[in-house]
Amino acid sequence: MKIGFIGLGNMGSGMAANLLKHCQKNNNELLVLDLNNEVVSQFVAKGATAANSVKQIAQECEVIFTSLPSSTQVNHVALGSEGILENAQSNATWFETSTNELSEWEKVKAAAPASMSLIDAPVTGGAEGATAGTLTMLLGIDEQALAIFAPMLSAFTKNAVRMGPSGAGYVTKLAQLHLNYLVAQGIGEALMMGAKAELNLDVLHTILQNSCAQSYVVDSYIPKVLDGSYDRSFALGLATKDMRLITELGSHLGIDMQLGNQVYNTYQTATEKYGPEVPHLSVLKLIEEQTGQLLRS
Repeated sequence: MKIGFIGLGNMGSGMAANLLKHCQKNNNELLVLDLNNEVVSQFVAKGATAANSVKQIAQECEVIFTSLPSSTQVNHVALGSEGILENAQSNATWFETSTNELSEWEKVKAAAPASMSLIDAPVTGGAEGATAGTLTMLLGIDEQALAIFAPMLSAFTKNAVRMGPSGAGYVTKLAQLHLNYLVAQGIGEALMMGAKAELNLDVLHTILQNSCAQSYVVDSYIPKVLDGSYDRSFALGLATKDMRLITELGSHLGIDMQLGNQVYNTYQTATEKYGPEVPHLSVLKLIEEQTGQLLRS
């Protein structure tokens, strides 16, 4: 069997590396494609095959994975005479692992041939989870299809969870991210209260970790604020894009996203001020500048 992987960024490279090990154990071939020729060469050195186009992957691969920045790139690889849908094998399966827009994915699915299976399969667990093979995958898939592909998905996931029919994976991912960004905003205000009251912020962090406030955000993000790095593993522009998707999903589903809209506005302000490439927790620089005090250990 030939398996294709398009998009070898922070998340995709980890997933594809673990998938390559699975392919080598099961006598399958992994074709990889990315705009970064250097990372493609690294995969070739490990035993993967470099594809020269999306069209080649679609024509040769029974299973395709994509890990892309946004619906713009997903639509680009999906549509047109060189795209996946036009060139896919009969009965091919496409796992789309990005954080995508439900409304855009519905358009892609409407254009797909009836013989092809398109599965929304966003992942959570960060780049470190992708590398370790411990991601959680959130799937819009039927139970029979999940049973077929579970061994393959286990190559880079700890949990591959069926959330419901098509689209359910994307909705779950955005619901999770919604709370993530709400809490990320909240830690700035909570830490600043401590800073202004002259608390030891490291001790405050320990208290938060052992209280009703405990969460992944509290555990993982606060140290990256207190050391001034603001978490370089994820860009502010991507966080702002996620918040846009969240508010648009709310609108698509007829939900008044009051908190989501407020947080999105804050992320937009931070991106305009600091640029899209800075670490995502740079959004908390806004409160540091407004109060004239840094949040540091």
